[in-house]
Amino acid sequence: MEVKSASSAVYELAYHIVWCPKYRKDLPEPVQRGLTTCIRSVAEARGWEVKELEVMPDHIHLFIGAPPSESPTGIVKVLKGTTSVVLFREHPNLRRTFRHGHLWSPSYYVGSVGHVSEETVARYVRDQKARTVGRPKGWRASSPQQVGGSPPA
Repeated sequence: MEVKSASSAVYELAYHIVWCPKYRKDLPEPVQRGLTTCIRSVAEARGWEVKELEVMPDHIHLFIGAPPSESPTGIVKVLKGTTSVVLFREHPNLRRTFRHGHLWSPSYYVGSVGHVSEETVARYVRDQKARTVGRPKGWRASSPQQVGGSPPA
């Protein structure tokens, strides 16, 4: 993953998100294609990076990068809400299968994705005091990357 920066943060965030149609019903192939296009379009408009996307008949896998100002829950809400509106509009026959205007199951899976293991990050945090040994008294990091930086691989 690539380290990015915003006005007040240096970050490296990505999520693996999975969600399903209501009742785990299969989406027809034309709907799957439209869903792929819609997700990519929404992500681009929001400044999110779709790293990988696989639309299966009964679930969606999305690997997406986003700034820290965007919560995983917010990303899911925007994607589910927007895609639902667009797909019902473009494929009116979906309303026969998904009654009451609910295309998506209310639940989803989200996992954070990083380039280092949990154990490596824990060790990096635990060893912070040891890393400052030998530095001049009053030494301060001059940038967020020096403070947080990336843990050694």
